[in-house]
Amino acid sequence: MISDTYAQQLSEYIDGVLSGRLIVSRSVHCSVQRHVSDMAKQSTATFPYHFSPSLAAKTCRFFPGVLRHSIGRYAGMPFELSDFQVFCKSMIFGWLRDCDDTRRFRKTYRSYARKNGKSTDIAGESIYMAGFDRNPIRGIMEPVAQVVMAATKRDQVDKILFAEAKRMREKSPSIAKRSKFVRKEIRFYGNDGEIITTGSDKPYDGLNPHCVNLDELHAWKEHHREFYDTMMTGSGFRDQPLINVITTAGDDKSHLWKEVYTYAKAVVAGEIQDETYFAFIAELDEYDDPFDEQMWVKANPNIGVSISLDYLRQQATEAKASKINTNRFTRYHGNRIVTSIEQAFDMDEWDACKGELSDWSEADCVCAGFDLGGYDDLSSPAMCARFLLDDTGEKPVHRYEVRSRAFISDKTLRDLTKQPFYDWIYKGLLTVSRHPTADLRESIIEDSETYSVQKVAFDPSNARGTSEELSQAGLIAASMGQNCTNFNEPIHDLMAAIREGRFTHDGNPLLRWCVSNAVLIRDRQDRWMFDKRDSSDKIDAAVAMTMAFRLATLEPVRSKGRLYL
Repeated sequence: MISDTYAQQLSEYIDGVLSGRLIVSRSVHCSVQRHVSDMAKQSTATFPYHFSPSLAAKTCRFFPGVLRHSIGRYAGMPFELSDFQVFCKSMIFGWLRDCDDTRRFRKTYRSYARKNGKSTDIAGESIYMAGFDRNPIRGIMEPVAQVVMAATKRDQVDKILFAEAKRMREKSPSIAKRSKFVRKEIRFYGNDGEIITTGSDKPYDGLNPHCVNLDELHAWKEHHREFYDTMMTGSGFRDQPLINVITTAGDDKSHLWKEVYTYAKAVVAGEIQDETYFAFIAELDEYDDPFDEQMWVKANPNIGVSISLDYLRQQATEAKASKINTNRFTRYHGNRIVTSIEQAFDMDEWDACKGELSDWSEADCVCAGFDLGGYDDLSSPAMCARFLLDDTGEKPVHRYEVRSRAFISDKTLRDLTKQPFYDWIYKGLLTVSRHPTADLRESIIEDSETYSVQKVAFDPSNARGTSEELSQAGLIAASMGQNCTNFNEPIHDLMAAIREGRFTHDGNPLLRWCVSNAVLIRDRQDRWMFDKRDSSDKIDAAVAMTMAFRLATLEPVRSKGRLYL
């Protein structure tokens, strides 16, 4: 509920947090306590800052008074601020320096779980900063207030943050009258302010930003550090610049994000004294059960507004199905850091799929895939057969079976006389070869004749020559580069088939070893791929199996009837 005044709403939020009536993260509690402590010492010799309730309320009134939501069920309605948004806006815009009444806070870190209104909030704040922020030193609106929206790729910020600002401008009549949209920029008439976008892939020349919004810092990698530093230091000629980091949690590989996150946590905890830095970190604390509904509000302060409890319950139900999905739920909906190394397969589920293979001459289709390794890697071909399980529904349901083997160079540095390699060689599962790639090719050709294989998947980055030779032998070679785009869907589908008992393997211990080694890596769109670098050991056979499985899932369903017998 929106209180009669924003001062009252702010007071009620603070009282709720400090009394324990509102469930918040430890960091949010620290942020609120910091404000209360600062109020008690404002405008003193050691603390030359003061809080302006009237300016805080005036800024908060701008959002419902001027801005309108652009999409969803609130489209066209005033942008009413949630309690936590009132707190953040009041802190950022209400705390001032005693010497010149410019803003105290010059940098902010705001982090909460997905779907909690981040894009809408920052789009609205960008409009305010570009066209309506007052410069107290000059007594006028900030001249040429340049607001920069930045991300790792410009296209990303164009499609999300800037697109929301553009839609909000169009839905807000008073903003539309005071601004225009020109060549991917929003420009304001009164003060020549502008909202522009940039990315590390397409840096913007001549920046002198009044405000910078750094989107989803968890996705920024080490090679983005120079771009990040440029964004953080480009406002030297502004009287009261504001740099905002807005993000959900990263993982242990998000080094740049982790540095900023650690610093922000230390500031709000009082471990580092930085009076110009504001942080609001809504997250599950480390001791919280991610599936405890009572705790979800810690990371999702906008529950009931931009995200529903039913939605989170649905996501939690799906997340409980596997450790991977639990990790995903914890990070994106609990806003808590997770490990980047996630075991791809549940080995109990894998072992439950062991069984006797069927007669593959009765298969709906048989496809192959292979992964070539270096001299110290495995070179592995795999085949996957598809069988019709149920065709009574809207679309047929299939089950799958897999066969796998591997080759290794006789120049390998591994000691092949030791277990488990010695046992695999003895059982014929692993072949030591002077020319493993050539032997792999011959193996696929022989198997194609035995099992009527028609298509084989290959990685074009290292197997184009082999694929051409297989094509000359009559096989259809299908390119399947080893990246998130190509592997995300088949990994999900393979896991589902394993979990649902629609997948059978013959207990091949070498294949099991590769499957147990496999871990996942995710891109910023949460698409999955096997991570060879961080896997505990070789995964080549698991990769080849997934490639063969992918082709089998894509094969057209065979026609039926007497003419096709």
